[in-house]
Amino acid sequence: MEKGDREKENSKDRISELPDATLFIILSFLTIKEVANICFLSKRLKDLLPHIVSFNFDASPTLTQLRKNGNLRKNKRSWYINWVNHVLELHQGTTINEFRVRFDFDWTCGHDIDSWFHFAISKRVRKLEFDFEEVADETWPPGLRSYSLTKSCFDYIRAPPGLSCIGSLNSLCLRFVKVSGQVLEHFLMHCPLLEKLVVEWSKSLVSLKVASSSPLRLQYLEIRSCLSLQNLEISAPNLRTFLYYGQKMALYIEDAPVLANVLIGGNLDDEPAFAFCPLSSYLCQLETLTLEMSAYNMMFLEFPKLTKLRHLVVIVYGGYDDDLLVLASLIDAAPSLNKLTLELKIWRSATYNHHAHSSSSATGKPIHSLKEIEVTGFRGFKIDVDFVTYLLEHGRVIEKITINCCHQSWIGKIWEWESIKEREKARKHALQLKSKSSPTTEFVVV
Repeated sequence: MEKGDREKENSKDRISELPDATLFIILSFLTIKEVANICFLSKRLKDLLPHIVSFNFDASPTLTQLRKNGNLRKNKRSWYINWVNHVLELHQGTTINEFRVRFDFDWTCGHDIDSWFHFAISKRVRKLEFDFEEVADETWPPGLRSYSLTKSCFDYIRAPPGLSCIGSLNSLCLRFVKVSGQVLEHFLMHCPLLEKLVVEWSKSLVSLKVASSSPLRLQYLEIRSCLSLQNLEISAPNLRTFLYYGQKMALYIEDAPVLANVLIGGNLDDEPAFAFCPLSSYLCQLETLTLEMSAYNMMFLEFPKLTKLRHLVVIVYGGYDDDLLVLASLIDAAPSLNKLTLELKIWRSATYNHHAHSSSSATGKPIHSLKEIEVTGFRGFKIDVDFVTYLLEHGRVIEKITINCCHQSWIGKIWEWESIKEREKARKHALQLKSKSSPTTEFVVV
């Protein structure tokens, strides 16, 4: 082949030779910005742009800039809004699969957000996600200036046109959006395909009943940091995963026969045990249980057998001489436990010594099923050394233990350099524990 022919062949638009169905699949995995960038490679891709079915307006790189320099927010917001509106004006399709917006917004942007909501619903969207975290401001609690789902939006999904459109929705995620229980219950009642519901940092959520006159298809429910929530009722026969991260509230679970994965955490002043009574009928069927708590709040009543529990994750905040051996009773209640993940966030001083548990709370029973242990944030203090020692001495079939002496939350922080020295000390303490493990156990320290 001649050189000129080779150059002509190499410059040929191979992408345009692919069938439309294949191109749409490729485009569905990209953000809108990535789609715009690759449209320069192919005329057919540019022609397909008005017909795409997945709108992923994820501006993560820009959000990283705003975290470093909040003064950029006004200009970046204007750019982002114009960008989204321009793309939506080009769209010619009748239905879409996904509509995802992730940017730093508050109530002042309500007009545009309302129009995006109407657009997504009118296109019979299947997956809808609004994530409006204000990264440029460090306020507590977050979400005080959040966008509120307006009356016009609620009226739209209650009127016949909008009501017929929300029937296609199978995933709804609202982060830093003020939304009431009344609105969420409307979605639950009128979205027969809804399988996933996530609500995070909604100041307006006070009470929520997760139920429907017809059996809910809902499989995944996540409620995080909704500080006003007082009451949560769940009747969801297909629910497999329930994650609750927040303060103590009244929890009622009536019908969850396939519930398998649960997380309880978010308020270190409350014992996670507040959720155990409502969950009591379902503890025996759980496969994964995640608990976040303070070392001084680790009080467990006598547990029913966690017969099917395979993975236990415990996230602990505590002082260097607090005691974790109270967790032994939880491990004893799980005869099928295969993996234990311990995430430690340890301060130099003890939390509340007058609440500290004595080592006598450890049962000393052999642990017959535990095969894998992961410890993150190991510091080499009494709190973690005593507990890891206990596991190694009583575990009968441990195949692997991984001890990570650096917590992920330290990376990139101002104290990261200082933590390097402490990490080396922690590594030495961790390596000393190897003598207590079985010769057949893979012992990893990172």
